[in-house]
Amino acid sequence: MKVRKRNGNLQDLNMDKIRLTLERVSDELKKPFTASDLNLLIGAIEGEIMEAGKEIIDSIDIGKIVIGQLKKNHFMQVAKAYEEFDRKF
Repeated sequence: MKVRKRNGNLQDLNMDKIRLTLERVSDELKKPFTASDLNLLIGAIEGEIMEAGKEIIDSIDIGKIVIGQLKKNHFMQVAKAYEEFDRKF
């Protein structure tokens, strides 16, 4: 699966980038994820992305999925911080 970045470029989907961003955001909030929480989140995010069944997905849509999963799993502060981080890039 490819990801269409905001500038129009295409990249391969890389779940490690999402994981790293989540780790950084939660660490900055001084609320680091447990390995278990992070693995569950990444699995849920990847599953939702794959369920979309698209060959190309927009990075904005991935951001919405990430924020939705964070909220669904009661990580509201991290969701808000991720949303602010995502707007910058």
